[in-house]
Amino acid sequence: MINLKSLLWYARQMIWLTKNLKETAAVKRMLKTHSKEECDRRIWSDAESWAKYIVASTGSTVVLDGEENLIKDRPVLVVSNHQGFFDIPILMGNMGFPIGFIAKTSLKKFPFLSDWMVLIHCLFMDRDDMKQSLKIILEGIKQIKEGQSMVIFPEGTRSKGGTVADFHAGSFRLATKSKAPIIPVTIDGSYKIMEEKHNNIQKTEVRLTVHKPIYTENLSKEELAALPTTVRNTIAGAIKNA
Repeated sequence: MINLKSLLWYARQMIWLTKNLKETAAVKRMLKTHSKEECDRRIWSDAESWAKYIVASTGSTVVLDGEENLIKDRPVLVVSNHQGFFDIPILMGNMGFPIGFIAKTSLKKFPFLSDWMVLIHCLFMDRDDMKQSLKIILEGIKQIKEGQSMVIFPEGTRSKGGTVADFHAGSFRLATKSKAPIIPVTIDGSYKIMEEKHNNIQKTEVRLTVHKPIYTENLSKEELAALPTTVRNTIAGAIKNA
């Protein structure tokens, strides 16, 4: 059952989203008259501000370890475990550079959220549709080659604090086919904000651990085959009490 504190939080988010409908409309108009670079800068600034706000509004804090491992001068593939609903805004507010996401198609059901996800170059994947999934992977490769950093959660679903599942090998084609570095990121504790208490909001401390990048250009066949397991074990190894 949702408690009063959480109901008030959800209500505040709806009010905030309603107030920002004008900004969504303004950005869409801007796309018709300004350069892609100008539009992307404004869109990302707005999206990053929203991401920081929605996490802070729960009273939660994010501790970032390994910031020196981030690469900001070329497109990368961020590969992360997936604990909860707040993983997307947590990453958006803390990576320090524009990122798009390979997201599940169900997120298209949220009008305001899906509008902004499209604006920051997210792609929506239906993992039950092999043909559509392949098409999205190919589009993601194209976007990375064009300079857009992307994020993927290779587990395919939220663990909600459980064991990190095996990583889908196909996800790594985003990096190996685009020759982009992989930045493994561990999210530890995000499920406690919402999922732990049955969608009741609570404040917590989330730890983000950025691991050393993996450069994919010169990996051997054996290293490429082991990549999903190697990255999965690196990420899972940084979760306390895992």
